[in-house]
Amino acid sequence: MSTLKSEPAGQLRSMGEFFALARAMEADAVRHYTETANALRKQNSLPLAYIFELLAKFERDHVDRVAEWAAEHNGAAVATVAPWPIPDAFDVSPQEIAQSSLMTPYRALAIAVRYEERSFTFWTYVAAQADGEVKEAAERMAREQLDHVSVLRQERRLAFHSNRRAAKAATVTLGALAATERRLALLIEQHDGQTTDNAFLRRYAATSREAAEKLDALETVTHQRLSIIALPAERREDTVALCEYLAEAYLHLAEISRNERVLIAAQDLATTAIDRLAAMRSKMSV
Repeated sequence: MSTLKSEPAGQLRSMGEFFALARAMEADAVRHYTETANALRKQNSLPLAYIFELLAKFERDHVDRVAEWAAEHNGAAVATVAPWPIPDAFDVSPQEIAQSSLMTPYRALAIAVRYEERSFTFWTYVAAQADGEVKEAAERMAREQLDHVSVLRQERRLAFHSNRRAAKAATVTLGALAATERRLALLIEQHDGQTTDNAFLRRYAATSREAAEKLDALETVTHQRLSIIALPAERREDTVALCEYLAEAYLHLAEISRNERVLIAAQDLATTAIDRLAAMRSKMSV
């Protein structure tokens, strides 16, 4: 289950605050998926745009259900704004998704699954800090998010098998990921001298080598393997594509691992890899 980037910022004091927060979170998901679909349409990536349009509709239905629930609840004066800023539950922005050279229906659905998992965790935290009917309402929201996870996981599984038939999937070891990290470090260093910020490049090359060492250490205690879509041959010397490939690999590893040590390491590696991906995209586009 995906972890939160940050815990809820406070305690809900009324059903009005609860409904305002629930509405704001679902509306933010609609906004994120709609912006992503629009960005993909501008790039003529119509099949992927269609998937994100369906995800936006999925979330829009949730907004409507929250509104109906609030209308049915006696005496709940819904606050006009959420009691605190809603959490950022997405791994990547709409622009980053649209720029991705590796985006597939499976990866699109994986993003949605991780969002719903984080929403479930968020409402579980909220429920733990609340009392009475607010606690019961937060628990209901958590259960609904878990239902959404189940539905999206089924769709993701279908997309994965479809993807395997359309593209080459590979079984990857932790050692192979370590080798990819070292290859990435070399590619990053090759850009040295092509930018005025060489310290930036050296920092991320060092980050890749540290990740490789973590993976090597993990492989001495576990023989974890994961099946992921192979990086196209023409993208294997592409720094940004390698960054994206590794970020996706670590997110997938965190999802499938049943070993707590591997899970914690994969989450840490994914956090670092996502930061590196955003930084390298920004630097390489300059």
